[in-house]
Amino acid sequence: QRAMPKELESVGMGPGRGGLPPRTPQDADEFLENVDEVNALIEGLRSGKISAEYVDRKIKERDAESTQLEEKRKKEAEEAERRKYENLSPEEQKKIKAKVDEMIAEKERRERARKAFHEYRAKMPEDKRRATDYDAWDLWTPSDDEDDPWMQYTPENPAFKAMEADIDRRHAAQVRARQTAHRRREEGNAAFRGGQFAEALRCYELGLEADKRSLELHGNAAMAALKCEMFVQCIDHASKACELAEFLLERPDHPTAIKCLQRRAAARLKLSHYKDALSDLSLAHERDPSNGEIESQMKEANATYEEARKEKEVERGMRRAAQGIDGEVDGTDFHTLRELEKLCGEIGSDGCDYARLEALVEGSEQCRVYLRSGRGSHLLGLSRELERADGSSRVPTGPLRVLRAACLSEANRETLAQNGTLELAVGFIGRARRSTEKATGEAVACALFLLHTCSATSNPRATIIEALASDVGPDGAIAGLFAILEADLANDTGAKLAAAHALSLLGNCAVDAEARIVLTRFYYDAPGKILGPVLPVLRCGTPVLAERAAALLGNMCADGRMRAEFAANERGISDLCALLPENEKNERATAAPAGMGPGLPGLGPSRARAADRESDTDASIDPSPGGRDSELVLNVLAALANVSVDAAAAATIWKAGAAPRLARLLSRSSDPLVPARAATVLSRIARDPSTARGMCGAGGSNGDGVAATVAKFVVRRLASDAGDGAIEPAVRTLAVLANGGDAGARLALAEHAAGALVECVRRWDVVGDGTAGNAALAIGDLAREGDLLPRLAALEPVAPLLQVCHKRTGAAQKNAAIACARLATHSGMLETLKANNGLELIYRYVSP
Repeated sequence: QRAMPKELESVGMGPGRGGLPPRTPQDADEFLENVDEVNALIEGLRSGKISAEYVDRKIKERDAESTQLEEKRKKEAEEAERRKYENLSPEEQKKIKAKVDEMIAEKERRERARKAFHEYRAKMPEDKRRATDYDAWDLWTPSDDEDDPWMQYTPENPAFKAMEADIDRRHAAQVRARQTAHRRREEGNAAFRGGQFAEALRCYELGLEADKRSLELHGNAAMAALKCEMFVQCIDHASKACELAEFLLERPDHPTAIKCLQRRAAARLKLSHYKDALSDLSLAHERDPSNGEIESQMKEANATYEEARKEKEVERGMRRAAQGIDGEVDGTDFHTLRELEKLCGEIGSDGCDYARLEALVEGSEQCRVYLRSGRGSHLLGLSRELERADGSSRVPTGPLRVLRAACLSEANRETLAQNGTLELAVGFIGRARRSTEKATGEAVACALFLLHTCSATSNPRATIIEALASDVGPDGAIAGLFAILEADLANDTGAKLAAAHALSLLGNCAVDAEARIVLTRFYYDAPGKILGPVLPVLRCGTPVLAERAAALLGNMCADGRMRAEFAANERGISDLCALLPENEKNERATAAPAGMGPGLPGLGPSRARAADRESDTDASIDPSPGGRDSELVLNVLAALANVSVDAAAAATIWKAGAAPRLARLLSRSSDPLVPARAATVLSRIARDPSTARGMCGAGGSNGDGVAATVAKFVVRRLASDAGDGAIEPAVRTLAVLANGGDAGARLALAEHAAGALVECVRRWDVVGDGTAGNAALAIGDLAREGDLLPRLAALEPVAPLLQVCHKRTGAAQKNAAIACARLATHSGMLETLKANNGLELIYRYVSP
């Protein structure tokens, strides 16, 4: 059976169709003509008068006529549009072309990004691929407008002209979408700054509905989700931001992408996806190797991963021990862990052997790990004993000792900061301060030891400071701490122990500005009252107490009001200076109180350092008596360096005869921090003109040989190529002496220090900018004395000074040029300058 001819279908007689009603009279006439012709054809086929070939020929003729008619109409339309486009001004034509170019470029960029993303996905392991990747669909599947036919039009194509209105509409829609996204981003930023993180996240995600490919919005949304602890959403937004940066912008090292890798790592850590988090941080560090924040985050992530590994090992060991299997976990045998488990089950009962529990926890890292396993349930059990303690009948000495031992692990300190234990310990000190029971006094000392140990770490320290700030009343914890310092420290060993921990706790907390504010607020009427209970400790005769008192004073002097109060207390500064050694052997026989053993966190290397302004480096502390004494010297020097910022305090230090002691400390090489801090104090007290004359003079009782000692130290350090940071403050001392002293002082200084200063400039390629610049400054000040020019000329300083001018920048270069200008008053050195083309360098900084 032959198929129905197309001509029949064209008049509405096809299979399944009804006749189409005519819309105009012309259509009606045409429709009737077609009906008549079709009827005639059908009748002819039935009667055999018309052959099938005739019908086919008629159909082809009709098709040709239709095609010709359609082409004619199309040409007429194109011609009309061409005339319409040509009638536009060149500016309008240029605008339309620019809009199309922009959208075509965007489409091409998305196509490249889509291709690169799919190639990346193809290379991923099967276990990393998702069956249905809705994120990829959302980001990379083209929207409806990207596949519209106008994308292939060009201005030379007449069909392009017909798209003008549509192009304007689409371009305006894109602009509105970007504006909406920007507005939502600004709203989210405002909410984020106000701490409204959930609202910020809502605004960012509304912005993404308008512009789903906004790198910044995804990055901001990741941060807001992280703040809201919505870690899965944080990972999704951070992942999209990284993909956009790599595949769409073709900038995998984009700063926002780097931050998103860090945020995704933080979220994965919270979800215990440690390896994925470390992989993110490793990639971020690879793309931004100079970012110190990433290195710090990697260190913390590795530590967290290691702690999690230890917890799993301990849990595995406990299971095997329960099965009767022998073995050990990192040096701790299964039987010890089983004993620990039994003791932990007895916490809170009268029969609990806290002494044995403390010994196990203090002696084994794995036992400390076990205490915090199970979300810290055992640590919480110990904390409840603090909550039940009333300061009199129920004394939590045992639990406090175990908690302190547990805090030898930094992870346990963080746990105690999060579960409220530290706040309970602070509250216990406030409640128990009025008790006269010996057992209560021992428990207070244990609580102080716990807080002192935890205050060596930043997060727990912040928790302790917050607890102290909420308890500043006359019967509160801070009042209790200062009351402990007023006890009999001469004859009571227990009081000494408690005072040592109280001073260490206060000193560690005073590193933070918030704690200094809290302590001064406690004595709101006169911050100097803090000095009342602290200064007598300097004279108690026990080095470990004096050391901690000096550390507290040094940290408190970072507060301007406290520094002024201390600077006005001449006796206190004199007492501090008296703790400096009088000889190089510096032998002290007084030992620390029992229980103050070195090496514990907060007592030795891990204690929070004094907030001195010269160095943030912690030295390793030798646990021997000599090492303890080194700690005392370091803390005294830090306190003197901070208080000597005040001119009155600097004068008092000079009057106390500390300068010769400070100069002798320069010869100590066991700890590079000692000479560095000693030189810092010398440079600050040398600012007073009368002090400068005394330090430069060869005959005064106070400053005999100080400048000479400093100069010899500089020469010795240069000869040994020591890069310990002590040279710069020593040279700065010489520069201050040369600038602040009178003519007589400069003449005396030149006799001892001119050679050392020129040698510093000559070693410009070894020393830092500060050392070279201060040495050049001192040479320039010495050159102001005409009598010294021949001495300086003999040392040939011009050539190395010119090297500093050429090779260094900033203050060092300027100081060297000024020194050359002053040396040019000497004829011989002027010739050297001319021979080395140095005059133009001088004119750059010195007016002729």
